Amino acid sequence: MDFRRIFTLFILLSLPPCSFGQLSMEAFLATARDDISLAPTQNKLDYLKDNKFNGPWISRVEFRTRSNNADFSQEDFRLRLTPGNPGELKGYKRYYKKQLDLLQLEYLDRLNSALIDRYEVMIDHIFETKKKNNLEKQLEVNNQLLKMMGENPGLYKLDIGDLIDAESTELDLGIAIEEAKSRLDEIDYMVRDIYEYKGDINWPEEEIMGVDDILNLFEEFKGKPTGEHINLVKQKQRNKLEAERFRIEKSESLRNIGYFQAEYDTDRGNEPSRHFGYQIGIRIPIVNPDKPDLHRRELNLMDDEALLAERKDEYRRKMELAVLRMSHLAGQYKLITKKLEETNDKNFLSLQRSDKSLRMRDLIKLNEFYIELIDKQNSIAKKIFETYIEYLDLSGKLTEMPLRNYLSKNFTEF
Repeated sequence: MDFRRIFTLFILLSLPPCSFGQLSMEAFLATARDDISLAPTQNKLDYLKDNKFNGPWISRVEFRTRSNNADFSQEDFRLRLTPGNPGELKGYKRYYKKQLDLLQLEYLDRLNSALIDRYEVMIDHIFETKKKNNLEKQLEVNNQLLKMMGENPGLYKLDIGDLIDAESTELDLGIAIEEAKSRLDEIDYMVRDIYEYKGDINWPEEEIMGVDDILNLFEEFKGKPTGEHINLVKQKQRNKLEAERFRIEKSESLRNIGYFQAEYDTDRGNEPSRHFGYQIGIRIPIVNPDKPDLHRRELNLMDDEALLAERKDEYRRKMELAVLRMSHLAGQYKLITKKLEETNDKNFLSLQRSDKSLRMRDLIKLNEFYIELIDKQNSIAKKIFETYIEYLDLSGKLTEMPLRNYLSKNFTEF
């Protein structure tokens, strides 16, 4: 009977779509290493490898000469050397190391952002494809209902309203399918703009984690200590760099620690050995004219630490909200999945009247209800994937080495 075909089509809605010409998720994610946003930081790293911040051992060299008479003959020659401050020299080395560490963290931060962009594109494509496939299957069911009404009008109890409802649903589904295709075309463009790929863009569904896998994994994550977002780690390193800069400035205020001066004066006696002499000067740091500036710098360091504490609290709150959101999404997903299973298990014979006529209105309403359930399940599943990636980002796992594909069942390295 026709209603058995309807039942078969409803069951097909729960089957995953087939994928052909699959694109490797790991190959796509690996393009994050070549993202254009990483180039400026990489250039700085390359520059620092060849140009270290080593200060000079001699900070100043002066040559002086004078004439003792009102003529152009020179009788007095002096060479003055001012040594570098040892504290300042050591500070430059520490500053270089901290600057290098900060740039490496900046590189990871940009890599993290590039990875998030690619995860978002993949998730958008996966669930937009599912949405389109589900809509096409629902349209097939609706067309079957229209066919049944046209071929066997006497078999079903129906009125003109049933036909209008079915045709309205057909129009709505057709428009929704075209919208999904348009969105998929845009996502396809983004994928190909990032990664050169000639075939159809279909991700290997058998390798992608399921919603239940993510929910179970999320429960494990919650019970373990988490890392820190890359921005927090970067802020800590920036504070260390500023603190080192402050120490260098304190050393710079004592840069002129003294001097050594070699002298040659032709007017000192007749013997050549008496023409030579030297001077040694040592600065006595009783006063420091840079002291006000140093105090202001120290106040800025306090602001930096306060900002770090504020950001820590901000990211803690974001992580706790992600956990709370995932808990509610899990409840919603289980509720809708249960309702879908109940709808699949319905006895379609119960839709018949005692006189054996099939209530077409009930089949139309059931199809509309199924469309709503499938759409909600797909939407919530997408939010679960997005919250999962957000949590991994907040906990600093996306850029842990070696890099892994956290959408794959085996966390495949790339």
